[in-house]
Amino acid sequence: MVRKLIFSLVLACAGAFAYAQNAYDALRFSQQYSEGTARSVAMGNAFVALGGDMGGLSVNPASSAVYRYSELVFTPSITVSNTESDYLGSLASAGKTRAGIANFGFIGSYSTGRRSGLVNWSVGLVLNKQNNYTNARKVYGVTDESSWLASLAYGTDGIFAPDMDLNDRNEPFYYSNASWNSILAWNNSLLDTLPGTRDQYYAATENLNGYDISVGGELAQRFNAVSTGNTTEAVINWGGNFSNKLFIGVNMGIQSIVYKYEENYSEEALNSRDFMSGFSYFNAGYRYKATGTGINLKAGLIYLPTEWLRLGASISTPTWFYLSEEWENGMNSEFDDGYRQRLISPLGTYNYRLDTPFRWNVGAALRMGNRGVLSADYERVDYTKAQLRDADYEFGYDVENSDIKRLFTTQDIIRIGAEVNVNPAFAVRGGFQHYSSPYSGGSSDDALSIGSLGIGYVWPCGASDFFIDVTYQQKLQKSSEEFSLYDDTNIAAPIGISENSNWKLLVSFGFKF
Repeated sequence: MVRKLIFSLVLACAGAFAYAQNAYDALRFSQQYSEGTARSVAMGNAFVALGGDMGGLSVNPASSAVYRYSELVFTPSITVSNTESDYLGSLASAGKTRAGIANFGFIGSYSTGRRSGLVNWSVGLVLNKQNNYTNARKVYGVTDESSWLASLAYGTDGIFAPDMDLNDRNEPFYYSNASWNSILAWNNSLLDTLPGTRDQYYAATENLNGYDISVGGELAQRFNAVSTGNTTEAVINWGGNFSNKLFIGVNMGIQSIVYKYEENYSEEALNSRDFMSGFSYFNAGYRYKATGTGINLKAGLIYLPTEWLRLGASISTPTWFYLSEEWENGMNSEFDDGYRQRLISPLGTYNYRLDTPFRWNVGAALRMGNRGVLSADYERVDYTKAQLRDADYEFGYDVENSDIKRLFTTQDIIRIGAEVNVNPAFAVRGGFQHYSSPYSGGSSDDALSIGSLGIGYVWPCGASDFFIDVTYQQKLQKSSEEFSLYDDTNIAAPIGISENSNWKLLVSFGFKF
C-alpha cells in the first residue's frame, strides 16, 4: 500500500455537509423534560391546575397568578448519566456528571385592593431548564470478521481516487463528492485502490488474496461518545387573579440551546504482521456543536369551582428557533514501519430554522385543606408537525420534513404529583411522569417513565420565609437500544446493546416575602 505523506491540510472550502440536519435533530430540539424548582420536579411537574410554583410557570403561565406573595428562588442541580454496553462479548461502562442551574427567578405579586374582579396581579422573570443532553457511551470489542475501515472502503467505491487527493490546487469534498471520512482515510493511507482500478477500494485492515478480500487479523475496536448541553427557557410572565376563582397567565418564552457531541472510533491491530499493509492503528474523531435561540408564546388558566378542586389548561405556540451548527472530522493512522499521519477536515458551519410543534395540556388538582395536595396532568404534542426550514429561503428540507412525518408520531405525557404537609414547616413530596414513544410504530421500550421524591422545609424569618427544597429524580427503567458502529453490506457489522440510566439531584433555595 502506497503511503501518502501530507504535513498540513490546506483547503479553502468552508463547510463539509450542507443540509446535514435531519429528522432526529428536529425531535431532539423539540422534546421537553422540564426541571424547574426542586418542588415542581419532586411532584412530577404536575402543576397545570395547581400553580403557585416557579417551575410550574413553564407548564402553565397561570401558575404565577396563584401567588399571594413575592418569591426569589435559585435551584442548582447535578445530573448523572451512566451507560453499560455489551459488544462482541465485552462489557464497557461510561458515566458523565454535570452540574448546572435548573431554575432561577423572581415573581412579584401585587394586590389591587379590590375584593372582586382583578384582586391580584403578578409579574415574573424566570429561567427553567427544559432539556438536558448529558450522556456518555463507551464500547470495546475484538473481532477478525469485519472492520469500520472495510465498510468505509466499500462505501467509497465509485469515487475517482485522484479527486480525493489533498493539495493546494483542489477541494476534494466538492470535486469528489466523497465524505470527509473517505477523504481523510485515503490521505492517511488507510484506503488504497484495488489493482487495475482507480475507483474501487480496499482498507488497510484488509488483505488481498486474488479476488478475495478479507480482514487480515484481530482488531480491537473502541468507541467513545459524550454529549453535553441543555435547552433553557427564559420566561417573561404576567398573571392575574380574578375574584380568587379564575387565574390567568401569559408567557413570552425565549429558549436557548447549547448541544455538544464528540465521538471517537478506533481500530488497533493485535498483531500488525497479520496485515499486508502493516496496519497498526487508526482513530476517527467527530465533533459537533449546535447553538440557537427561539421564541414562543404560551397562555393558560386555572379555575376553582370549589375550595378543594382546581382545574387548569394551557397551550403553547411552536418555538421558532434559529440554529447554527459547526462540525469537524479528524483522523490519524499508524503503521508498523513508523509511518504516522493526522489530518483534520475544515470546520463546517451551517444555519437553519426549526419550528417545534404546538403543545397543550390539561390538569386537575385536589387540595386537602392544609394537609396536602394531589395533582394530575395530561399533555399532548404531535412531533409530525415539527418543521425544518432553511435560514434564508423557504425550501430545501422537503426530504427531511417528509422523514419527520414518517418517523414520528403524537406523544402522550402524563404527570402525577402529591405533597403531604407533615407539619406547617415540613413537607414530603412524590411524583411520576410517563412519556409515550415519540416514534411511529414505537413500542413500550421507547417510552420513558420518571419517578421523583423530595422534601421541603420552611424557616419563618419575620415578615418573610426562607425555604429549602431537596429532590431526587430518576428514570424508572434503563433505556435499552441495539447499535451498530458501522454498516457493512458484505459482512454484517456486529450488533451491540447499550443500557442507559439517569438520575438528578436538585436543591432549591428561596425567599417568600
